[in-house]
Amino acid sequence: MSNAKSVSAGRGLVFITAAKLWFMVAGYVVQFALPRALGSPARYGVYILVLSILSPVNNVMVQATIQGVSKFTAEIEERQGVVLRVALRLQSLLGGGVALAFFLAAPLLAWLEHDRSLTPYLQLATGVALAYAFYAVFVGAANGRREFQKQAGLDMTYSTLRCLFIVGAAALTHAVMPAVGGFVAAAVVVLVVSIFVVGFGKVVPGQTFASRELVRFFSGVAFYLFIVNLLMFADGLLLQRVATEWADAHRLADPSSFAHEQVGFYGAVQNVARIPFQLILAVTYVIFPLISKSTFDDDHDKTRGYVRNTMRYSLVVAALLAAVLAARPESTMRLFYKPEYAVGAHALAALVAGYVSFSLFNIAGTIINGSGRTLPTTIIGVVTLATTVAAEWIGIRWALEHGRDPLFVAAVCTAVTMTFGLLLSIAYLWRAFGAALPVVSVVRVAIAYMAALATGWAWNHAGLMPGKIGTLVACSVVGIVYLVVCVATGELRPAELKRLRR
Repeated sequence: MSNAKSVSAGRGLVFITAAKLWFMVAGYVVQFALPRALGSPARYGVYILVLSILSPVNNVMVQATIQGVSKFTAEIEERQGVVLRVALRLQSLLGGGVALAFFLAAPLLAWLEHDRSLTPYLQLATGVALAYAFYAVFVGAANGRREFQKQAGLDMTYSTLRCLFIVGAAALTHAVMPAVGGFVAAAVVVLVVSIFVVGFGKVVPGQTFASRELVRFFSGVAFYLFIVNLLMFADGLLLQRVATEWADAHRLADPSSFAHEQVGFYGAVQNVARIPFQLILAVTYVIFPLISKSTFDDDHDKTRGYVRNTMRYSLVVAALLAAVLAARPESTMRLFYKPEYAVGAHALAALVAGYVSFSLFNIAGTIINGSGRTLPTTIIGVVTLATTVAAEWIGIRWALEHGRDPLFVAAVCTAVTMTFGLLLSIAYLWRAFGAALPVVSVVRVAIAYMAALATGWAWNHAGLMPGKIGTLVACSVVGIVYLVVCVATGELRPAELKRLRR
């Protein structure tokens, strides 16, 4: 690939990270403004439920398509144009079929959540999945060509459109249905933009690409990604179902409203806890084509270096963000949400640690999938999901029956099972590539993390600057303490920082 079109891994990470930062900012404007625009935790809970049911399907279509198109585009430059065209034809059948199935299954999905009122919201949201199926093809083509600047530009454009359309519609109507409609409109517009930005590419005479190769990879990675996305939303979905059953059994006046409120509060906690994951997600888009290429070329040393450094640096960054958010959880929730949402503070302290594990779990899966080994990630994902569902079902029910906080118990169950999945993934990385997350790095980061949490506790105990400005100052101090300890223990070295900057 020519230097004029391709972008180095380091610069690519800068582009994609910048886009993901903007994605996070715009996304959190939506999540933090929407409760105010909709007017009540119950309405916000309905939106969270729709998003939780749609996202596993939508995210799978996007991530599997991007990874599949990127993999086969990156391996051989001359077949880039034909890969894109084959992928578009495939999505006409696959993406269209998935969207139709989701539309028809909406009443069943609503019934499973004991809330038939969700049906029209889910059917409208089908438009997002359909538009994204084709949009992901163009993003995958840009990623495989290492045109990270185009991928980043599209991500930023979509983030902005989604923020404006969803929040604008909710602010004007104070209703959930227009907000979902805004989501659909943003997806359709960015699809049109992506066609002009990425283009269809040139088809080199004599170059062919069999669609069955893409189908084989897609089918393997899609099931894994579906499992991974269910891991992100299983706790909220089970909270809705179990809370409704419990409220109905105890003859509460409005079981659905009670469950919606619990999901609304927990959804707010999830939004904050996922900040480390949202940022680290940028790493997966850069590491995937690199692993695909190095394993395709049988360059074992380069592959081991990618694995070791990616896992290590991702841990440092994810734990830094988690420490900042978890050091003063009640103040953090009050910083982003109205005071009533602070009920989820204890859950935040547990869940944010779980999303550090989930971030690394996701990166490990991306590395394994990038090498073409989709079966191991699928098995690891199924085992982790089964463990999560069992733990959440038992834990939430126990919490409600014994007067404990169901939000905190759900968060703890998620954190424990995500860590379990990470350990399985690390074991396979070591077996397959001879490299994984260094144990010494885990120890050093754990020391820095505990020092940061202790700083937050001391700040709270001393009663220093209790307002929102004080919270921002405290978060800054906590982050500085974390970084200082990382440098002092040798986990971060000046020479490494200089190499990363280059």
